[in-house]
Amino acid sequence: MDRKGRTDMLQTTISKPLLRQAAEELVKELPYPIFHNLIQKGRDLSRYGFVYNVMVINSHEVEGVVSDKTPHDVMVDLSNVTRRHRCPCGTEGLCPHVLALFFYIYGNVFDVGELFRLWKKGQIGALWKESAVHEPKTPAPKRAGKTAGLSITANETVEDWRGQFEKQYEDFFSRHQNGQNWPYRLAFQLLPKLGKNEGKQAGARPLRELHAALFLLEKLRQYGEAQGWNDVVFASYGQFSWQQDVNYVADRAFDALEKLSTQSLPRSLNALIEQTIPYVRDVLFLDGGLSSFGYDFYTTAWESLFTKPTWRQEERAELLRLAKDRDDIRAAMAAAHLSFLLGEDDEAMALYRAFPDQAGLFLVEWMGRFIQNGLLKRFEAVWEKAKDDWPLYLSHIPAPIRSRFLDEAAHWFEMYARQRNRSDAWEDFLQRSLPYSVNEYTNFLYRQGRYREVVDLFLWANITADELHPQLLKTLQARGTDLVMPLYHRTVIKLLNEKNRSSYQRAVRHLKTMRAHYRSMKRFDQWEAYLEQLLAKTARLRAFHEELKKGKLLP
Repeated sequence: MDRKGRTDMLQTTISKPLLRQAAEELVKELPYPIFHNLIQKGRDLSRYGFVYNVMVINSHEVEGVVSDKTPHDVMVDLSNVTRRHRCPCGTEGLCPHVLALFFYIYGNVFDVGELFRLWKKGQIGALWKESAVHEPKTPAPKRAGKTAGLSITANETVEDWRGQFEKQYEDFFSRHQNGQNWPYRLAFQLLPKLGKNEGKQAGARPLRELHAALFLLEKLRQYGEAQGWNDVVFASYGQFSWQQDVNYVADRAFDALEKLSTQSLPRSLNALIEQTIPYVRDVLFLDGGLSSFGYDFYTTAWESLFTKPTWRQEERAELLRLAKDRDDIRAAMAAAHLSFLLGEDDEAMALYRAFPDQAGLFLVEWMGRFIQNGLLKRFEAVWEKAKDDWPLYLSHIPAPIRSRFLDEAAHWFEMYARQRNRSDAWEDFLQRSLPYSVNEYTNFLYRQGRYREVVDLFLWANITADELHPQLLKTLQARGTDLVMPLYHRTVIKLLNEKNRSSYQRAVRHLKTMRAHYRSMKRFDQWEAYLEQLLAKTARLRAFHEELKKGKLLP
């Protein structure tokens, strides 16, 4: 059964009174001031996509997998949730994994944010009273190309806010603009005025501040585009001032998101939050200097603000449509991000395979998340699907930043290999990352004493004796002179191909070293045969032969 099917089953099969009763039992059993760490961890596991494969067994029993360092097969019985539950973690009593599964179930039927807020206050009864009140809903004004028909509360919509922002902006800008010059630090003065909560909705100020930042950021973008300020190089003081405002507003947008994620928002804000979705989607498709901000802001919002699974499923469907219609890679990569948040890793990996020229950058991030959070089995399953395509992903990462991303991926993979005691997996990763991992793989082979393979790797990578650190060359030679001879042969050929006297002189120095090595190995006849062949092949290189005579390699 797919994710939507599981959600529908939760909504239609689970008894709402039974679910409310289970919530009340938990609130009584776990007073928030005492068990806040346990409760918060359970909520975080649920909201960040670590609950998946949820199945309804019957009207009161639900099973699912909760990933926390390792996957846990968890069961809750809603008829007596505080006593009838199962988790292999070994915790006596309620554990965060049981709570995570409960929050997942609850969030697909009711508003888990409101439950959490009232849990903190110990006012669970208020939730049931509020749920019983019939609140008439009217459709939000439609916005071309955006989500429409959303329910509102207290006759206030995001469109109302935007209309207010527009009037304030026009008035402020007309009073402060001087000719064609951008008003110095306009955003520092205007943004607080826009974000001031003059609306009707209680608790909406952080969300209004978020919209104020997004509104002003769009105005800044439009103004900069009209002035031709897309280049990073500053051509005027006005452009510099404008860029300062852009950076300031972008930072404030992130601040507003962080504030929203750390507060318990009232359930009555759900309509306004849902109306926010298309505006955040617009940010994803910002171009130029704001493209990186746009993706980071978008994915952060979907991790911290838009946490309902149904929202994420609907948004992913919209992104997939946009990716197909526009052939837009950002939409596809954002859809993969949502798939990971939903715990649907196969869908994410399918998108990566479809867009290999961008996949590597984003896959490295998720590799790090899984390993850092101890989700090793989930990492292993993802890597199993990614490893054959990894060389392709890596080759598409732009050369200036490839080394940094490979270093990050290697850091996480080495951490995983140590935790699992899997040196074979670490070596396989290094091999698949060649040629970009040649230094890391060399160190790996060297530490294991596999010196001949070290030399073979140098030969494969076309590395010559000239390019090695003298101490490394000396160490390899100490393990066996015959080991380094192929490197000297490769070096001489490379220098001769450069066809200049300086290279010929260096080649002669290496030939003299080779002669000494052959003599020490008592294989001087091989040296004579090699030199005879070399002279025949370079008969036309008069300058090289002159250097051979100077080096006393010829009579």
